Amino acid sequence: MTIRDVLTALVLLTVIVIANTFIWLNGAAMNPYAVLIIVPMAATMLLLPIRLAWFVMVVGMLGQLLQLQAPLPSADQINNHYRAMVYGQVFAALLLAITLHLLRVFIVRQQQAIRGQHQRQHRDEQLVTIGTAAAQFSHEVATPIQTIQFMLEDVRQRYPNDEDLQRAEQQIRRIHNLLLDWRQVAEDVRTNRILELQVNDLVQQVRDALLIVRPDIRVMWRDDEQPGHVIRADRTLIPAILSLLHNAADAAPGDSKIEVRTEVHEQVWRMTIRKQGLGGELRSIRGGMGAGATLSYETFERFGGVVSWRTEQGNTVTELCMPTEVIHG
Repeated sequence: MTIRDVLTALVLLTVIVIANTFIWLNGAAMNPYAVLIIVPMAATMLLLPIRLAWFVMVVGMLGQLLQLQAPLPSADQINNHYRAMVYGQVFAALLLAITLHLLRVFIVRQQQAIRGQHQRQHRDEQLVTIGTAAAQFSHEVATPIQTIQFMLEDVRQRYPNDEDLQRAEQQIRRIHNLLLDWRQVAEDVRTNRILELQVNDLVQQVRDALLIVRPDIRVMWRDDEQPGHVIRADRTLIPAILSLLHNAADAAPGDSKIEVRTEVHEQVWRMTIRKQGLGGELRSIRGGMGAGATLSYETFERFGGVVSWRTEQGNTVTELCMPTEVIHG
């Protein structure tokens, strides 16, 4: 509630009080202009916050009911007509207030839905942009990597038993495979391709990727075999999961271990990351943990996933839940 709302409410209350006083002094409900009091009352439901609007509406309806205390005509028939007019005006004001209230709720929900749709569209556009840029980057990097591979092959013919050369070839092959995977991820994002990722294969790919990119992380894996369960998503899901593991490792104190447990229960795949100590992940992932973490959150959200954080016995627990489907045959 702002100062502007309070001033608007005071102005409308003043108008309603003056109008009721004028009508009281000029025939009360028998005055044909008594119905015009509904106009400022209706304006309250359009201009003020809901609670303040209802307060002004109640004051206006009480003012209408006070017209019953005005001197009444002596004839019973006119008396009943007089009361019916007052009650009719109050009923009309109440009906109008309820109608406008429901209309405001509907409009607010529609606006929220439109904003959510715009945000999703903006995220999709960002992902398409990232995917296009990644595809271009992969294409540009592929050429020097192939050149390095050809050069290493020539050198290996001259020094076939050189161990350092063999290790260099292994690293180049890893980079080449990661580049191919990155191309696939970029293409999936660009074309909005949705895949059925086997849960067991997904966990194994995450484990292999984590071993390659972060061999320094000490991870204790506890996996439940769940054949036949799939997650409908694209390949960006794996980098998003790796981002959660990176955050857990970076926030863990010293060389402490990270325990990762995966399971499927009631068609929900759950990954629980438990680390020692309290890290920064207890804060909202939207609250400034970097672009990578934010994109990871958006990736989970796009495919119906939910990320939560909690503390248990001095440990920080990150939990990712993703819906699964069962594939028969």
